[in-house]
Amino acid sequence: MSKVEKFRRDIEDRYAQHPTGGGGSFGEIICFELHSQPVNPRMTCRSSTGFSTGLTFRELAEKWGVSVSFLGELIADHCAKLD
Repeated sequence: MSKVEKFRRDIEDRYAQHPTGGGGSFGEIICFELHSQPVNPRMTCRSSTGFSTGLTFRELAEKWGVSVSFLGELIADHCAKLD
C-alpha cells in the first residue's frame, strides 16, 4: 500500500471516530475541509448560503500533520481518481 493510500485510510478512520457531517470517504472529507468549513476571514468566497470557505492548504496540512507538498500529493491523487 502506498504512503498516499495509507494516509487516506488513516484520515477516513480518524473522521469516522469524529464525524463532521460532510461524509466519510476521503474525497468527501477533503472537499469538506477545503470548501465547507466555517468562514475563513482571509477568504471571501460567497456561496448561495453566504460566506462559506474552507481551510487553506497550509491550514489543512497543519491540521493533518503533513507537509504542504504531501497534501498536494493527496489532492493530486484525489483528482486522478475523479477521472
